[in-house]
Amino acid sequence: MVEQDENVEVLTSITTGSAAALTISLLLRPLWNVAAHRSAMLPEHAVWIGSSSRAEAMYLGAHALAGAAQGLLFWLSWGLAALTTMSWWLQGLAVGAAFATLLVLPIILICSSVIRVDRKVLWVLCGETVATCISVGLACSWNWMQR
Repeated sequence: MVEQDENVEVLTSITTGSAAALTISLLLRPLWNVAAHRSAMLPEHAVWIGSSSRAEAMYLGAHALAGAAQGLLFWLSWGLAALTTMSWWLQGLAVGAAFATLLVLPIILICSSVIRVDRKVLWVLCGETVATCISVGLACSWNWMQR
C-alpha cells in the first residue's frame, strides 16, 4: 500500500508541474505574439518562425515536458523542503527560484559568450522560463500542502 501511495505522489507532482507550465505558457503566449509582430516590422531583425499547428504543439509540448520534469524534481527534493518551517508559498518560490537559476543562468552565459542573440529575445525567453519555474514551484508546493 505504501508503494502505491508513493506512485500516486510522484504522478501527482508530475501532473501538477506539467499543468502549471502549460497554464503559464498559455498566459504568456500573447507576449511572444507581440514580439513577433514587432520583429516582422524590421526584417533584418526577424527571428520568429511563422505560426503553425506544429510550432504551437512543440511550444506547448516543451512546456509540458519542462513542467513534468520540474514536478518530478520537486518530488525528489521534498525531503529537504520538509525540514524547513516555511509556508508553502515561500517553499514554492524558493524551489522555483532554484529551478530558474539552474535553467536561466546557463542560457544567459552561453548566449552572452558564444551565440549572437538579440537581447530582447533573450530576456523574453529568460522571463518566460523564470515565470514557468516559479509557477511550477508554487503549484507543486501548494498541491503538496493540500495533503
